[in-house]
Amino acid sequence: MNICTINGKRYELPDNASVSVVNGKVYVNGKPFADTESFCEKIINITIKGNVNSVENGSGQITVEGDAKTVKTASGDIKINGNVSGDVSTASGDVECGDVGGNVKTMSGDVKCGPVQGMAKSMSGDITQKSGIIDILKKHFDPLISKRSEFD
Repeated sequence: MNICTINGKRYELPDNASVSVVNGKVYVNGKPFADTESFCEKIINITIKGNVNSVENGSGQITVEGDAKTVKTASGDIKINGNVSGDVSTASGDVECGDVGGNVKTMSGDVKCGPVQGMAKSMSGDITQKSGIIDILKKHFDPLISKRSEFD
């Protein structure tokens, strides 16, 4: 079981669930979650402790303390302490995560992530990609290898 906190209220969710907040109601795996109240707040912050299949939110911060497949919010920061196997996107907010198997996009905000298989895009912010160990080794040793071949 994973723990999901939405505006301070704690929920237990099945492993790798899909979580959406639509019109103030929480949906898990596409169905209304029975143990929820309706949220009247315009900004809904979601924190998930564990892995999740997908998280979608209209407006508010999303934090995943694990891996995710897809994460999307219209307005708010996204922080994933693990990797994302699919896409990550927010229209307005920063994105911070590990490796991304798909695309990462924000219209207004910064992106800090590991290597991205697809595209990394920010219309008005900085993009910082952390290098993997292979990239670091290539960066330091490729020049030495090419120099050595000149002398062989």
